[in-house]
Amino acid sequence: MAKEPPAPVAHFATHAQQTKPQWRPDAVTYVPVSSERLAERGFNQAERLAAGLATACRLPIVNLLQRQINTTKQSFKSRGERIETMKNAFSINPDGMQLIEELYRASNLPTQMGMSHAKPIQLLLIDDIYTTGSTLDACGRVLINAGFHMEIPVEIYTLTLARS
Repeated sequence: MAKEPPAPVAHFATHAQQTKPQWRPDAVTYVPVSSERLAERGFNQAERLAAGLATACRLPIVNLLQRQINTTKQSFKSRGERIETMKNAFSINPDGMQLIEELYRASNLPTQMGMSHAKPIQLLLIDDIYTTGSTLDACGRVLINAGFHMEIPVEIYTLTLARS
């Protein structure tokens, strides 16, 4: 008895998996902690998570944000209080604007036919715990506004270790 060829669906699925482009951000960044929290813990867990992921995926890790104010622990606050507390908690690092510009240039290199179609910088923003999203929202707004002032489009994607 002759062996039948594989079903076309199986072949298509394999082909689709091989040709499907993988999404890769241009860089990984993270939510900064206050100097007080850093002294208390000795490390920033979001930074550690970002560094591990960036290394494993061979992506650059960039320190784009700084904490403006030491917010008290968010776990004791209501959703409204968390959102209000985070509004002005972050700003762009002193070198952040230059890093954004460098990422933009690197992701929009000229092609043989001239300038490539300008594409936004895609940043993966890492935090340790997601509760209301107010921290990630505040950080994302700072990054998008920095890009806006430089006329550089920025897309923010987020990843957290846990949700509470």
